[in-house]
Amino acid sequence: MWIIASVSVLVFFSWVTWVFVTDPTTGIEWVAFESTGGETSAMVKFQITAPPGTPVTCALRTVDASMGTNGWTVKSYPASDQFTAQYSETVKAVSEVSGIDVYRCWRDDR
Repeated sequence: MWIIASVSVLVFFSWVTWVFVTDPTTGIEWVAFESTGGETSAMVKFQITAPPGTPVTCALRTVDASMGTNGWTVKSYPASDQFTAQYSETVKAVSEVSGIDVYRCWRDDR
């Protein structure tokens, strides 16, 4: 009985490790963004952490006073030879901007 339980646990943890290693979004994150508001555009500074040689694509969005999305863009960044790269982007919106964020980043394995 203990052997079956031990093998089951080992198989489960092996599967979890495999999923995290092969997931295309693992290891990508945005950190330390700052925003400055404008009337219908905003600028954000951020960092992307990814394995060297990995191209990354990020979705950036602006929100209005009601926290509704009023601007959106998707930007692709070439592979970097370092783990962390810094970027600055301006996003245009359809109405007055109250905030901006980097919504999500993922590996661009096209």
